[in-house]
Amino acid sequence: MKKKHWALALPLYFVGLLLAWLFSSWLAELATERLSQSLKNEAQEELLLAKSQLESALFRDVFLADSLATVFTIDPDEAFQNFESIAKQLMSKSTFVRNVGVAPDDIIRKNYPLAGNEKAIGLDLKSLVDQYPTVLKARELKDVFLAGPLELVQGGRAIIVRLPIFYDYPRSDNYWGVISVVIDYTRLMESAGLLSNQQYTIAIRGVNGSGRGGQIFEGGLDTFEQPDYQGLLIIPNGEWWIAATFNVALNDYQKSAIILGQLLLLLFYSGLFWGGFVLWKLYRTERFFANEDVLTNIKNRRFALSYLHSLLSKGRSSKFAVFVIDLNRFKYINDNYGHETGDELLRRVALSLAEVVRGGDVVARMGGDEFLIIANRLNESEAQKLAEKIKRYGESLPITVGDEQIYPSLSIGLAICGEGDGTPENLLQLADQRMYRDKTACASQPTELHQS
Repeated sequence: MKKKHWALALPLYFVGLLLAWLFSSWLAELATERLSQSLKNEAQEELLLAKSQLESALFRDVFLADSLATVFTIDPDEAFQNFESIAKQLMSKSTFVRNVGVAPDDIIRKNYPLAGNEKAIGLDLKSLVDQYPTVLKARELKDVFLAGPLELVQGGRAIIVRLPIFYDYPRSDNYWGVISVVIDYTRLMESAGLLSNQQYTIAIRGVNGSGRGGQIFEGGLDTFEQPDYQGLLIIPNGEWWIAATFNVALNDYQKSAIILGQLLLLLFYSGLFWGGFVLWKLYRTERFFANEDVLTNIKNRRFALSYLHSLLSKGRSSKFAVFVIDLNRFKYINDNYGHETGDELLRRVALSLAEVVRGGDVVARMGGDEFLIIANRLNESEAQKLAEKIKRYGESLPITVGDEQIYPSLSIGLAICGEGDGTPENLLQLADQRMYRDKTACASQPTELHQS
């Protein structure tokens, strides 16, 4: 390469390299942002699914507890006598209920299962300053009310479902007492997956169903101050408010992949630039050795011979045929109608040959009025049919000169791969000899060059 070409190429390369670096950095930033957003979306989907599972599990057990209250509403005293069998049936169907207590006149008289809850028997709920307001709230609502989450005396955290019972349902003016169904809060949360998912950190507020303004019972205040997500968590006759931050930091593999992408983009730019530079140099050196014939816009002799050598040198098993085609009385046309008419006739013949063969075949002008077709995947019979088709179609397209139409006349000779000594030269020689025999036969017959 000449020094002046290097002097031009190097500054252009480094300017382009800077632009490629800026572009790759923008792409890397965009990829990081998109990947982070994708991880956030995935985390939010996981959170919403866990939230839905929590709501579903909680409502399912509350519904079962409410069915227990229905039994008591029909006849509180009789249901009280059969409490153990009724509570046992509830426990067998529920998932997260720890125990059930019944308190006529707000004094706990029975508990199921009794084991571990013996101390609660005889407990007056009115003495529980923190819990008794939830009993009064259920009595006021005349409906189920969720208390908690709260810490149990016997250990663990729980949600207590308060179910007020009245003698005179549905008026519900004559109060009988309350049923308390204790739901294991920790098991409920673990089952929903809210506390164990590594994709997010949650916080929940709204003790006793007080919603967004209530006390925080899960997580910390900082999660509420800058949340990636926040929304309602519906519970029976109340609500909790949940907030979450998403843990979406890219891992080492993802970071490495983005950096690798940047480097590959720079390498691609370098390869593209220098590859283009080399191709430009080759074009300048080889532009006079192009593969196309300037006059007819089909392949030229150089390309045809190179292609034929390639076919034979690779020892391909598929058959192919070569057709040498020559225009009859072309000198007569040039002498009597001019070289421009002769050139037009050559272009017309080239067009007809390109149209009659298949897309994978090669049509070339070998020079003067001689053409070559290399047709792939043909046996001898098929080649003969194609030769007839070439002659018939090629001689059917005239050119117009003034008031006259001049039809071309073609002589064709063909040879099949495998004939002769297997060299390109011998194959072309055979086809050329057969073309001349056809030309001699044609010359012995009068041929109309034109029709008025």
